[in-house]
Amino acid sequence: MNKISTLLFLLVATSCEKEEVVFEINNLNWDMITVLGHGGMGVASTYPMNSFESVVNCINLGSDGTEMDVQMTKDGVLVAFHDYDLSAKTNLKGVVNSLTWDELKNGYYNETPYMKYSLVSLEQVFSNIENVENYRFTFDCKLYRETTADDTYFDQFAEGIIAIAEKYELQRKICIESNDEQFLSLLQQKRSRYKLFIYPDNFEEGLSTAISMGLYGITISANLITAAEVKAAHAAGLRVAVWDANSEQENLSAVQMNPDFIQTDNVKYLVTLLSATTEIAQEKRAAKLDSVLNRKTMPSIDSTSQIIKDEPAY
Repeated sequence: MNKISTLLFLLVATSCEKEEVVFEINNLNWDMITVLGHGGMGVASTYPMNSFESVVNCINLGSDGTEMDVQMTKDGVLVAFHDYDLSAKTNLKGVVNSLTWDELKNGYYNETPYMKYSLVSLEQVFSNIENVENYRFTFDCKLYRETTADDTYFDQFAEGIIAIAEKYELQRKICIESNDEQFLSLLQQKRSRYKLFIYPDNFEEGLSTAISMGLYGITISANLITAAEVKAAHAAGLRVAVWDANSEQENLSAVQMNPDFIQTDNVKYLVTLLSATTEIAQEKRAAKLDSVLNRKTMPSIDSTSQIIKDEPAY
């Protein structure tokens, strides 16, 4: 891995004498890394991934938002759930798409230690988060289904995403990822400005697909990409989101690759690790925006006009 120089200087907090590391981030995200929880608080949390409790606690720790696994019920309701079969972790059985929302809404996690936490729809999640439009979300679209009618299924799924995004004003705040090119192409046709990510088996495949389709970026395991490959993606105008950031060391290694997004399983550590870096980057961004705004509001000078000086008073 071609690591960048990570330590520029140390900021000493006088109140607690704690050293804060400032990283040199170079990416397409204003030189900042967006911190997202992986299914909320991550795989090792006391809350089940994709539960409302996991999502809210992730946000309350100061993350920018969270990634969520999204599936669709038989009657078109989008649900936050990861696995192919509900029986793996809940009191229900079958694929999410084989059940209606009425059949699913009273379902709960029954795997130790995730006892009795409810399954939730995206509507329930977003309607219960204050100022939800201020946060960022990634939808990992799990296109699990029993039907073979892909066109109808994909269209209904895409329309469900659009409806949620527009209702909660998240059009510019969500990233949508999938390993299905047909589904991404359909979303692209419906909403060309959505931030669409390919979820490939390897970097080379992802880079080729993202470039040919004109996508926003690539989502990939941090174990399957290098700093040099992240740089190559950036050179092609593509954002990079990585996951598989579980331990403190894995989160640090992910930061050193300069991605645009990290979907972390250790939210508190990554938020703290990047706090000083993010603060400085935000200040630089604000200064740049102010500079641009000032240039736009400066009065234009008519080159044909003359400056007339006041005559001195006698």
